Amino acid sequence: MSLWGQMGLQEGGSVLGVEVGGLYDYGMFIIVLIFSFVGYLLLSSLVSSFSSRVCLEKQWLEVVWTIVPFFLLLALGLPSIKLLYLMDEINLPESTVKVVGHQWYWSYEYSDSRGSNYSYDSYMVSNPLVAEGYRLLEVDNRCVVANLLQMRGLVTSDDVIHSWAIPSSSIKIDGVPGRVNQVGLCFTRSGVFYGQCSELCGVNHSFMPISVEVVSIKVFSSWVVENHDNVIKKGGDSNQNSKGWSLWGLIVGVAYWVGKGVYFVGKAVIMWHYYLLYYSFYVPGKFLVFSSWDLLQWVVSSGFALGKWAMWFWGSPGEASLFALHFLAGKFVSGVWFVVTSPVKAAVWAVKGVWSGVVGFISFCGLVFDSVGSSLSSFTDDSFKGFVVSNVSRNTKEFLWTLSHRY
Repeated sequence: MSLWGQMGLQEGGSVLGVEVGGLYDYGMFIIVLIFSFVGYLLLSSLVSSFSSRVCLEKQWLEVVWTIVPFFLLLALGLPSIKLLYLMDEINLPESTVKVVGHQWYWSYEYSDSRGSNYSYDSYMVSNPLVAEGYRLLEVDNRCVVANLLQMRGLVTSDDVIHSWAIPSSSIKIDGVPGRVNQVGLCFTRSGVFYGQCSELCGVNHSFMPISVEVVSIKVFSSWVVENHDNVIKKGGDSNQNSKGWSLWGLIVGVAYWVGKGVYFVGKAVIMWHYYLLYYSFYVPGKFLVFSSWDLLQWVVSSGFALGKWAMWFWGSPGEASLFALHFLAGKFVSGVWFVVTSPVKAAVWAVKGVWSGVVGFISFCGLVFDSVGSSLSSFTDDSFKGFVVSNVSRNTKEFLWTLSHRY
């Protein structure tokens, strides 16, 4: 949350919060450089006359002050546009929290982790001293999410337009009646994050705070299982085993993973033998057989043709010689035609090559711009990315394992 005298943004508590903070620092760095340069020129113009009878124009200077702002705008626009689109990516959430805005409180619903529907309301605490919280920010029931787990928030409203906003996590999404908006929830650290409704919704608009408690994956899994089991018990469902691990679920899970492992190992062995036999024996053998067969056909056909011509020459030397001259003349004409048309074909090939080069250069420029945008759109180092990816993968497996073997 914000601190007294804080000048910058709050410390990012989610992946998007970290990225937005990096974009803010990056943009402020460029803006400060521009402001300093423009201020220097302004002060210089106040103390200098800038009059010259020799220097009437500078074409290169006009080109420079036209191109440099273009690249500055490009450097500012590419990462912001890409980050704007990345903020809408959800990436296969493992759990969903439905947030419903009312006048003037919030409701949270968890319904995709189990067959039941667990929901509760969240009101502002009237006496924060008793709850040991912050004034106008503490609630009686917090929204509980997991740390480093890909989750999704579905935000809507029951009456008027609300806005579910958590500044430290760069989350702000409107709750519109009759419409469901979604936002990704992937927090990078545990703790309590506060926010408030950011859309004027009535007289008590400032008294419907948001409090999100981010817990570890073990605590979140236990919390989900416990609350859904309580809902099932209240509903009279006695066929579910809410204590301990299910033996049938454990057997099914072990059989599934064993079968999956056998499948992948068998597939790898079969593909290895297939490619080994294909490229080591089949392809060379096929080339040898077909090449030998073509050579044998050419030798046999040439021998028969030469033998027939020799017999023809023995019986009728004139006609055979005339046929031989005609055959050689045809070959000569074909050779001359090849010599004449080869430059034209070479020119056509050259034009095609130049065109391919131009297209390749344009594609290369596109790849360069895309790589520049990719590099500028991420303001976190590789260690942070690796930490997030590895922990999200591990927490996802643990969460799914808990749910699948609990029931």
